[in-house]
Amino acid sequence: MNSIKKQAGSMLMSALFIAILMLALGLALVNILSSSAHNNAVEYYGARAFLAAQSGIEKKLTELFPIPSGTGPCTDSNVPLSSTYLSNCTVATTCTEISNIPDSSSTSTDVTVYRLTSSATCNVNNCVSGSCLKDFWQTQRSISVEAKTLN
Repeated sequence: MNSIKKQAGSMLMSALFIAILMLALGLALVNILSSSAHNNAVEYYGARAFLAAQSGIEKKLTELFPIPSGTGPCTDSNVPLSSTYLSNCTVATTCTEISNIPDSSSTSTDVTVYRLTSSATCNVNNCVSGSCLKDFWQTQRSISVEAKTLN
């Protein structure tokens, strides 16, 4: 009968140890899932910023090289975005004109090279039903393109 009393409570210690071990494993899993969700969100909003910057470059190229012929003005500007997908994004484009560059592949001996840069910034503010959470962050992507005149 004495040997039974010496072992009393050992099951309680084992259950407590297993419960603490399961808690540690659960917390580690929650941490891994949380960081994975955050990385996915950064990738998603980064893709939005990249697409906004690409839209800025395309708009600037259509202004610089209009379809009938000739070239438009090379100016810096902000590009308004009307898409709801890019509603929290702002795009700024810069244009630098470099004239009289020698080019043997052109019909004329000198060409003009335009260096275009588009930088998009997308804000992520986590607002749900009018209440905004504390973690506000931004993603930004930039694209640079060089284009030259053909003649």
